[in-house]
Amino acid sequence: MQPLQFPEIEALMEAGEPVCISFEAGKEASEASSLLFCEMVRKAGFGESFRVSSQRCLAGAYVLGLSEIPPSEYYLKSGRYLNQNTAEKAALGLPRIQRKYRFIKIEPLSKNCGKFDLLLLFLKPEKAMRVVQAFAYAKGARVGVDTIGAASICGDCTARALKTGLGLSFGCKGSRKHCGYEDTELPLGIAFEHLNRLELGLLKLPKTLA
Repeated sequence: MQPLQFPEIEALMEAGEPVCISFEAGKEASEASSLLFCEMVRKAGFGESFRVSSQRCLAGAYVLGLSEIPPSEYYLKSGRYLNQNTAEKAALGLPRIQRKYRFIKIEPLSKNCGKFDLLLLFLKPEKAMRVVQAFAYAKGARVGVDTIGAASICGDCTARALKTGLGLSFGCKGSRKHCGYEDTELPLGIAFEHLNRLELGLLKLPKTLA
């Protein structure tokens, strides 16, 4: 099967390419990874591919449905929240993957096999704005941004995007520390079923500075 192409969406990225994420129920070989989920996503944007059954981020394991233990103790020890109660509230409020699966496939868009669940991009603010505009093009609906500055790639841009169609984030400490994307870039996830709608919207939208 030929890789699917979304030229208008691909053109938004200034470095690397969009990343396909799939939650697979098949029996293909997979492995536990020593990398964080967000690290693998970033590396996939520059050509690498992964098929993993687990990864090493505690918060990511909870968000991705690989663990039932919320990262409240980890969050408290990191100094991110005032006390135990606020750390627990933050951890329990994270979006989570609800579906059952055996492994996660993470690969560049150019290597996809015509099927995936989500597309994840790192965009400059003006390009992210155009995605929001394209999402609203056909129906005029507003796009909500729901974030807490934690679990951004796995939570905001993956779990939440699968639920709402579009997940926009400002990043988090972990992903910005370990992935190396620029201060001027925002991570953004798009559920597969909305990609054609966004392609059309991007094609029809007027240029920002025209």
